[in-house]
Amino acid sequence: MKPKIIYTKKFHCDDDHPIVYYVVDENNKGMCEYCGAKFIYKDFYDKAQEEKELLDMSMKESKKQKDERTPSEKLQDDLEPIITAPMMDME
Repeated sequence: MKPKIIYTKKFHCDDDHPIVYYVVDENNKGMCEYCGAKFIYKDFYDKAQEEKELLDMSMKESKKQKDERTPSEKLQDDLEPIITAPMMDME
């Protein structure tokens, strides 16, 4: 079974057994004594950094795809550009 990633040092497990609470050890790992589920603590900052890197990669890929548009896609954009409509005032 693949370890569950957690972002707090205190955690709980309730997989088909009574809920039990634990704290990760000095190696940032924990294991449920009922079901044997394994947990690995990752710092929330690390998670945020990973997500930022994925977002940056996604943005680069999106820009790359836009730059590699076919002539017919470019013509379509010129003929019918996507225009965002202003929000209507609700009175």
